[in-house]
Amino acid sequence: MKELMAADFPRDEYLDRFQRTQAALCEDGIDALFLTGRHNLRYFAGLRDGAWDAAHFYFLLVLPATGDPVLMVGAGFQRLVKQCWIEDVRYWPPAKAFYMSKESNAVAMVLDVLREQRLAQGKLGMELGAEMQVHMGHEHFSALLAGIPDAKVVDGSATVWKVRSIKSPAEIERMRTAARISASGVRAGFERLRAGMTEKELAAIMTGAMCAAGASEQRFNAVYAGPRAMWADGMPTDYAIQPGDLVQYDGGCVYEGYWCDFKRMAAVGAPRPDQQRFYNLAKEGMFAAIETVRPGVPCRDVFRAAFDVNDRAGFSDFSAWCLEFGWSAIGHSLGLDLHEQPGLSAMGEAILEVGMVLCVEPFITLDGVTPFWEASEKFGLEDVVLVTADGYEILTAEEMITHDLWVA
Repeated sequence: MKELMAADFPRDEYLDRFQRTQAALCEDGIDALFLTGRHNLRYFAGLRDGAWDAAHFYFLLVLPATGDPVLMVGAGFQRLVKQCWIEDVRYWPPAKAFYMSKESNAVAMVLDVLREQRLAQGKLGMELGAEMQVHMGHEHFSALLAGIPDAKVVDGSATVWKVRSIKSPAEIERMRTAARISASGVRAGFERLRAGMTEKELAAIMTGAMCAAGASEQRFNAVYAGPRAMWADGMPTDYAIQPGDLVQYDGGCVYEGYWCDFKRMAAVGAPRPDQQRFYNLAKEGMFAAIETVRPGVPCRDVFRAAFDVNDRAGFSDFSAWCLEFGWSAIGHSLGLDLHEQPGLSAMGEAILEVGMVLCVEPFITLDGVTPFWEASEKFGLEDVVLVTADGYEILTAEEMITHDLWVA
């Protein structure tokens, strides 16, 4: 058994993940997963590091339904692989024109492994979903597919999410920490929010506080105010925040690989009565959805609880338009990726299970205006919610940062 160095999690964590993966593969009738993506390599192989920002470096993994996993990397990463629990690690030689070559010796090695494991004629699950793509150049991936003409290649993302959607206690603890750090950063920003401050200055206060509190990475911190009130996921600009503006924060830090993603709003000066009314409506919708969360509940029921609040308030036209247009979800799952499966959709048949972590984020526009991008303002909150054995736990809890509209 290889000695691990700087491992992301203990070996037993990975053994449990692999056992659950093999069970999921057998259940789904897939012979093996072929994985290439950064977060899948981290989750299944333990490669928390790697030259991921250099797109021409590949890290490739075969997880068979029976037998042992195989990790394939380019020669030169022998030390990096010491953090990986997998015993069978193989190295392909670099192309002679290193850094400048369009060729890769990775494909030949993958084909050898698939043939050796009698998978070249099997059913192979690959990262072919909208939220999960193959991390290989088009020519290389095409050559790989051409080399296994008798294999049945399918999208394996559903099998991957079946395993990754259930968080272990160790993963949940990281997400709990990410939530605490993120909430403290946003609170620090809102405490210093003043008219004349730019969106960038506000975001810098927030992210600086998160880093000081132990955040590992800052990758998505949307701050948008005033005339940009409908710019969903808008990154901070040099816009100077004005009296009377609404300010929205959406996002969170990453702690040891795991995300926080939550949303809060502030008003610069006392909010107008209609602003307070619609903020309260959005808050009511979010809590109605959260209170639906428990094991055994279909995702669509969580969605419906939020829309029922809008309908009872007289905005059924808003709900109907969202469904007709296709804006039919109020949230998503969370983990190593910002958006994971299952989603909280009107058509979501997935059943909530203990250990899932959800982001619940319904919204309403001012006066229920549709299309929503034509509204002058929108209102919404978002919480990170853990599915527990007897219901739920809000990780971005009230004691960390208020759910009320912050008034600066």
